[in-house]
Amino acid sequence: MKIAFKKIASSPKAFSIESEGLELSGTLVRVEPQTFKLDGRLSGDLELVCDRSGEAFVKHFDESLVLYISDGLWDTQSQSGLDSLDVIEFFDGFIDVEYILQSEIESIKMDYHIKGE
Repeated sequence: MKIAFKKIASSPKAFSIESEGLELSGTLVRVEPQTFKLDGRLSGDLELVCDRSGEAFVKHFDESLVLYISDGLWDTQSQSGLDSLDVIEFFDGFIDVEYILQSEIESIKMDYHIKGE
């Protein structure tokens, strides 16, 4: 699901997308001419592998997610209030919400997981 930067104004634009049992839903809003804020919620169940036993298990998620999105190269000098790890740059005129969800899923899978914790 791609959303054009030019279609996002200062009033929030709602979105919702699902993949692998997780849903990312929330709003996108323009906070500066080239910077947008994703205020969302990541919820659902995801199958993970226990790093101790190697067994698959399902973990439930219900977490808030706040990211900033830049239309083009993000200038770290002028954005002192934001952590650069919370900024995603897109260069084709669109915000790819599916890419953001897949990135979050891969980040979760790469983390250390113990069954039952």
